[in-house]
Amino acid sequence: MHDPGTHPMAGRAVKLVEYADAEPSAFATMLGGLIEANVLASPSKRQDFDALTARVGIWVTDIDEGVTLVFDAGRLTVHNGLGPRRRITIRADADTVMSLSNLKIGLFGLPIYYDGVGRGVALKLVQGKLKIEGLMANVATLNRVTRIFSVQ
Repeated sequence: MHDPGTHPMAGRAVKLVEYADAEPSAFATMLGGLIEANVLASPSKRQDFDALTARVGIWVTDIDEGVTLVFDAGRLTVHNGLGPRRRITIRADADTVMSLSNLKIGLFGLPIYYDGVGRGVALKLVQGKLKIEGLMANVATLNRVTRIFSVQ
């Protein structure tokens, strides 16, 4: 382990999450806060966060609101609404979106789908209640985003 005092950013408050809009929505603020807390609490989540470069949309169907998360190798900008050039877009109701943050992460950093929460998420995916556009072409990115979201 290195001495944190030798890092060029040592002693400075580094802002991991920024909001693109002057008035971020409540959902944008909640999601940005969740991600920031997760990343700051876990070295492995920080490693994923620092390596991730992707645009991810999340649309919450029952509140008709969404965000675009722009991950840029150690920084996140949260935009109200769905912006262009998203690699992945997740569409689901609020309960399903929040259950994604409760997925446990298992061997090789993959989400666990065989416990209660995981089975519920998998079932919603099969039933079409959870839609993930760009899933097949971006499985590795989706796994990294899921690890960052997960509070487990």
